[in-house]
Amino acid sequence: MSISANVITRGALLACIAFFTINLSGLSQQLEAKDAPLSENEIRIKNTTRWAACIPGSGQLINRKYWKAPIVWGALATSVFFICDNTMQMNQFKQGWIYETDDDPYTTSYLVDTNGNLYSVDDLENGTYLFRRYRDLSYLSFVGIYLLQIVDANVDAHMRFFDSSEDLSFHVIPPQTRFEPWQLGLNITLGNKKIHK
Repeated sequence: MSISANVITRGALLACIAFFTINLSGLSQQLEAKDAPLSENEIRIKNTTRWAACIPGSGQLINRKYWKAPIVWGALATSVFFICDNTMQMNQFKQGWIYETDDDPYTTSYLVDTNGNLYSVDDLENGTYLFRRYRDLSYLSFVGIYLLQIVDANVDAHMRFFDSSEDLSFHVIPPQTRFEPWQLGLNITLGNKKIHK
């Protein structure tokens, strides 16, 4: 083969990243054009999400969750490793399968199992499909981890500005007698006024 599997894999990986980055930035620009002026916190949240979409792990660094960034990078690197490894294995089995099924008597497969026996044609075909499935799952895991780190950065950015003061409360009031129903109470404080429900 003239083109190596790693070049194809790297190209497909870069194409996936570019596709998601362009789509997410285009979506955010469309939403930005419609909305009214944003508060400072909303702008920070938007910028954090944008950075996370462009550079994996940067959203976690912006949110000062420094321990999450190496986990993101390690998970993405592991997915890339398995993409490359499974692609290489698939190509070896595929090439062996082609060698065994072509009409040329001078081409034979060189792949052997753990006992040193040559693989049969059926084993080569099954191995090709098996490693193709593993490669596809590795691509899916890469995309899943990539999207998950964007969602994590967005949620963490929202939680940085979440109001967790004592003004928000939820109460369960037990009945005074056996015949009274249980009551649920919700207190919300808006400014200086209390609302009881």
